[in-house]
Amino acid sequence: MLGSRVSPVSSCTLELDGVVVLQSRGGPPEAELALFQLGDIELLAERPGTNRERGYRTTVASARQRLADAGVTPQLTHEATEIMRPALARAYARGAAVRCVVDRLEADELFEARGFDAIAGRYEGTWLDVPGLARDLGLPNAGPQLQALHLAASLATRPGDAEVFLSTVDFALRPGERTLRRVDLSGARTLVDALRELRPTRAREATEAGPSRGEVMAWLNVHAGRSPAGAPRFAAMVAALSAREPPARGPMSETALWNLEAKLARGESAGVAEQLDALEKRRGRAPGTTYLRARLALLTSAEEPRLIAERASALSTSMAGFHELELLAARAWLAAGDMRRARAFARDLHENVSADDVLRMQALTVLEASGPGSSATHGALPGAAPAAARVDPIDAVVAVPAGGFARARSSAAIRSLPPGTSFPPFRIEVRGDDGLEAAPASHPEPQRLETLALPAGVMGEPPPPDDPPRNPTAARLACTHLARELGRELRLRHGVEIQDDVDGLETAQRYLRETFVDGRVRTALEEREIMRHGAFLGELLARRLRGAWTEVQSRDAGTWAMLIPPRARPDEVLRVWPFGRVLRFVVMGHKERDLVSYYLELEGRVR
Repeated sequence: MLGSRVSPVSSCTLELDGVVVLQSRGGPPEAELALFQLGDIELLAERPGTNRERGYRTTVASARQRLADAGVTPQLTHEATEIMRPALARAYARGAAVRCVVDRLEADELFEARGFDAIAGRYEGTWLDVPGLARDLGLPNAGPQLQALHLAASLATRPGDAEVFLSTVDFALRPGERTLRRVDLSGARTLVDALRELRPTRAREATEAGPSRGEVMAWLNVHAGRSPAGAPRFAAMVAALSAREPPARGPMSETALWNLEAKLARGESAGVAEQLDALEKRRGRAPGTTYLRARLALLTSAEEPRLIAERASALSTSMAGFHELELLAARAWLAAGDMRRARAFARDLHENVSADDVLRMQALTVLEASGPGSSATHGALPGAAPAAARVDPIDAVVAVPAGGFARARSSAAIRSLPPGTSFPPFRIEVRGDDGLEAAPASHPEPQRLETLALPAGVMGEPPPPDDPPRNPTAARLACTHLARELGRELRLRHGVEIQDDVDGLETAQRYLRETFVDGRVRTALEEREIMRHGAFLGELLARRLRGAWTEVQSRDAGTWAMLIPPRARPDEVLRVWPFGRVLRFVVMGHKERDLVSYYLELEGRVR
């Protein structure tokens, strides 16, 4: 099954040969009751003399015959499947990923339901929008009849002596009450005839809600392993899922570049270098041609993978929307044997919902190849969106040390989140007599971070590393120097120069996440790294949103607070904790939104 898992509370489950194939929320399903007779009941003795219904059990052969007696046969399902292909199947497919493979689904797969909502009385299709299809058919009991078609085809693939079990024990029945009731499936023939006459609308063809390509791919991987005879069909479905449409915009949107990209994707390198030479001779080198040269070099082993990875990483950092380049960086680091960096780039891309689904799926492949624990385990029920597995940060971090400037503490794990990370993103408070001025409508000109100017009226040297600043002015001084350190370190270590703006924050957080892949802070140097990024975020808030430090005397910088005055609400002020937010970003990894989106939310509330 594909789709979201359902809660076991007040639910029924159907098992075929020991495998749960359907869960029903809030009560028993409908079509499945036709598989059983009253004599198939199993009882549960709660106490002497009191029996309650546990469920119903029969064999596949008996269940097949009961459906056939009601007029629902595997042949009827095959007929309905042929009618659905390809136009109706694609029109009612649950999203773009399903549309890639739906016309290759067999009769026992196409009408499959991932669950039944007994309260709403509707089946939730795995591949098809079953509620929408049933509604458009306009027939009574269309939903149960569609599910009965699936059951008939599915039972035909199982041994006759295999067991069919409907568990009803979680459904609140009093002793003596029975779930089983008569289900009318006599209209299945009429339903198939109605399918033949059905014509989808344009609005129906635009349906996009459904599983991602990664979820569909996970389903294919599981079922391909169970059915070696179907290997060619599954291979064709994988190929269809992996095919990308040319992007409408971005560095690879030009037809000539996209054709070369498609050629390299097929593993073909002949003539690519010569075509790139011709393109660059006419128009000069561009990000797209630089990327293609790097990809060609990795494919042909023309350069060391580490050199390719370093170039791709630097360019990817400066072009956040160039997702192909991000994938190349992940693959190159993997080829270079640097699993930590490969996982960092692949995880960022895989969890970026704005990226192309095919690229995200390929990033998942890199995650899986980069070692145990690098990606989620995918089984037969890929319902929830896959996420990269990681060490639980609650058992793996240390707090930012005293004032953020003290000597390193022991790196032994602590059992709770560090101070400051449990604070909300911001807190709205009643504004007092603080003398704060709201930020102007226009942004100041960005400055190079490494040479960031001191704030007006602030001068001198920052306090010693062991001492926290004594007042807000000293905090600004310390933050400016720490931000300068960050700019210098990024230039020396990674060859990038950033400014004090959102683009600079985007670049900085990329390297921060790459440094702390597992969410652990172990050494004094790593603690200093967090302090540099916290200072950078604090300076952005101070210089662009007129934030002012208000509480900096604590021995833990994660609790330092800043006040930001909104322009539209002069009676309110936002309280934020910049260092705590950076530490939370490190500790929580992809469970926490990134620092750029955090800053942009604050900017939106202030302006």
